[in-house]
Amino acid sequence: MEVLSYTSLKVTVSPPILILAVVGATFVGGLVDGLIAAGITAWYYAYELSSPGTTFPYTHEALRRVLVFACSAPAVALMVGLLKQRAARATAEAARKERESADAVYTSLTWTREADRSGRETERRFRAFFDTSVVGVMHTLREGRVIECNQTLVDILGCDSREELMSMEADRLFEDPTEYNALLTEVGRGSARAERDLALWRRSGRPLWARVLVRRLDGVKGAVFEWSVVDIARERLADSRTAALQADLDRRQGEQRALLQELEGCAYAVAHDLRGPMRRLDELSQALLVGYGLKLDAAGRDHLTRLAATSGAMERLVQSLLELARSSGGDMRRNAVDLSALAQDIVQTLRTREPERTVTVTIARGLTAVGDPALLRQALTHLIGNAWAFTKGRSTARIEIGETEVEGCRAYMVRDDGGGFDRTYAGPLPGAIQRLRSADEWPGAGLALATVQRIVQRHGGRIWSETSSEGAAFYFTLGEAPGSLAASA
Repeated sequence: MEVLSYTSLKVTVSPPILILAVVGATFVGGLVDGLIAAGITAWYYAYELSSPGTTFPYTHEALRRVLVFACSAPAVALMVGLLKQRAARATAEAARKERESADAVYTSLTWTREADRSGRETERRFRAFFDTSVVGVMHTLREGRVIECNQTLVDILGCDSREELMSMEADRLFEDPTEYNALLTEVGRGSARAERDLALWRRSGRPLWARVLVRRLDGVKGAVFEWSVVDIARERLADSRTAALQADLDRRQGEQRALLQELEGCAYAVAHDLRGPMRRLDELSQALLVGYGLKLDAAGRDHLTRLAATSGAMERLVQSLLELARSSGGDMRRNAVDLSALAQDIVQTLRTREPERTVTVTIARGLTAVGDPALLRQALTHLIGNAWAFTKGRSTARIEIGETEVEGCRAYMVRDDGGGFDRTYAGPLPGAIQRLRSADEWPGAGLALATVQRIVQRHGGRIWSETSSEGAAFYFTLGEAPGSLAASA
């Protein structure tokens, strides 16, 4: 029986092909696969160099070659692996940059579209504001060409369209074309802006009075002038009406001053003409009482006494008439006045005149006012005298002088317990004057209160009365805020 023998098939591969195999494994599989391939090729190369049938078949040259190949194959695999990783990183970085570039381009395009949309929206809003502004606006070049205008200016000047207005030269829009150049010259001299009230051209033919303001805007296209036009026709009409009303007021005030001067002159004339006969009447009454008093019975002496008293009352009426005339005219001097001190002085004079009376007078401290000292003394004299007279019938009377606040203004008060008067006459002073005209206790009280009213009115205030079963009170203001007195003092 023939013995089967196995003859190994030996394929010889050169070292460069083995190195290429390592390089290919490294490129295809990676660094680990390349190192495995390097080990396999080193083993194969060692096997290739071995001599069959020897225990240690390698020669020194073969060992050296195996050692060199065993070192170079992994080195090649490692180098190729590193190059592959670097190439992969470079490829990834390039891909990342490409993606970032694409994102940047997309973002830029998005921002561009957004900016364009925002710009169109801003322009739309500006145009809406520009056209609906209450002020007419136009932009011109120095030579006079209109490059922009709003609808308001078109409506003000009465043009058919914006194109018609923009086709005109700017100086033609002025009634006096030289005004256009004058305003440009003023702005050109360094002024930030120039403003004038002048007449503008209008399509209807009637000039338009307007307040024109021009300023210079320096842009990329050179100097541009912005004109703002405001219709002031109503303002001029109101000014003319105000001037006419002021002239009429001045005329009326002049007439009033003339009437007051005439009244004062008439009052002085009446007083001068009446004082002589009244003085003679009083002298005759006194002479009759002295010379013939014993020859007359009691009724006759009573008649003569009453006649003398009546002549004295008429003298006081004439004096009140003169005071009313003085209070209506003349210049006022406004100073700080101590009303408390004035009231003390007036009450002391009344006590000296009638020492037999018992009157409790309460005067608030610190009463001050700003006004004419002489006129305020006269007013307080009449008001306190009025309270003194109408409490004459009481055994003990009480008068209070103080202040209060009414509708945010300081009001001064003179109150008495003289019994008061009919509520019908309360309120504004004319009612109280009407009540006093029939009083026999103090003739001339009506003129006195009329004088007080005139003095208060000249100070810009008002006066009124109140009444109750406990007495009457008179209040007056001087037309000043609560804090003005302290400031004036």
